[in-house]
Amino acid sequence: MDANKEMKNHVIKIGILIVSIVTIGISMTYAYYTAKISGSADVDNTTAAEFHITSTLADSTAISNMKMGLIESTEIKDKADKVEFSVTNSSTSTVSGQYYVYLVNVNLSKNLYSEYFKWELVRKTDLGESVIETGSFKEAERSDTPLDGEQDNVMTSSENITLNKVALEIPKGTTDNLIFRLWLENDPNVNQVELTNGSFEGKLKIEATPKSENR
Repeated sequence: MDANKEMKNHVIKIGILIVSIVTIGISMTYAYYTAKISGSADVDNTTAAEFHITSTLADSTAISNMKMGLIESTEIKDKADKVEFSVTNSSTSTVSGQYYVYLVNVNLSKNLYSEYFKWELVRKTDLGESVIETGSFKEAERSDTPLDGEQDNVMTSSENITLNKVALEIPKGTTDNLIFRLWLENDPNVNQVELTNGSFEGKLKIEATPKSENR
């Protein structure tokens, strides 16, 4: 076994034992809609469009992993930590909706602003899974002020992360089943020891609004 492979095995062992503390909390907001419809010049009709959006997010099982380890890119579907939830636009709604999913209240150690610490948002249907968006925390924007002499694993705060760049449309009377995944990805050619002793926490949040429709 060459020196690089020996070092890599050592890194993986450390990662499995102590790499990260992950806690995903849950929160959500609702948006409601009232439409004003104008009739003839001397008649003003005001109609309330009903928009009833619900989600299982608040009841979903949160991620709580005290020993997150490196996984291969081929193992994401089976081994990545995940939160599964649904979003429903009720059959009693009279308008379609659109929504964004955010990662908010993000706190992570400095060493996890990394291309190897990744996430994805997935839609699940009877035909399988389709990735809505994927990214890494290398692109996360730190919101607090760095201090001189900081340790690599110092806790920091990050700006909110929008998990879908394009609003997800949801017609009335339909349900979207979604999965949020979070993982550390192995690179067999890179010493990833800097990822150890890290920590992360954040919350998933949904913001929904009615979709403008021609009447």
